Amino acid sequence: MGLTINSNPAAIKAAFSLNKNNAQLQKSLARLSSGRRIVGPADDAGGLAVSMKLGASIGRTKAAIANIQNALSFGEVQDGALQSTARIVDRMAELKSLSLDVMKSEADKSNYDTEFKALQQQLYQLAQETFNGVSLFAATTGKVFG
Repeated sequence: MGLTINSNPAAIKAAFSLNKNNAQLQKSLARLSSGRRIVGPADDAGGLAVSMKLGASIGRTKAAIANIQNALSFGEVQDGALQSTARIVDRMAELKSLSLDVMKSEADKSNYDTEFKALQQQLYQLAQETFNGVSLFAATTGKVFG
């Protein structure tokens, strides 16, 4: 008995086309379910590279915005400390003038001196203030925001 091999080229072509269409369907479903045009690097290598560059640029921009916001907050804290300093210095000048009045008793002058020294201590404490570990008024800190 002889061996006969039959082939059906039309069925083979139909099976190949079916497999190809199923692969395309899977790719389309993956795009639809992810909401992205590019699901993998093979879909669009150039588009993926541009997308990655834009993503990195967005990350750098967000970091720059955070740094600017930190710098603004630092400046606002410095401004508040300087306003407090101005009020303290004004009061110290007022106390100095009051203590020079010849009509004031020694008890009054002693009270002015006590308040003056307390204000000096407050000024010293303001000079030592920090914002997130960075001195508000030091000439150099060696630290960078962010």
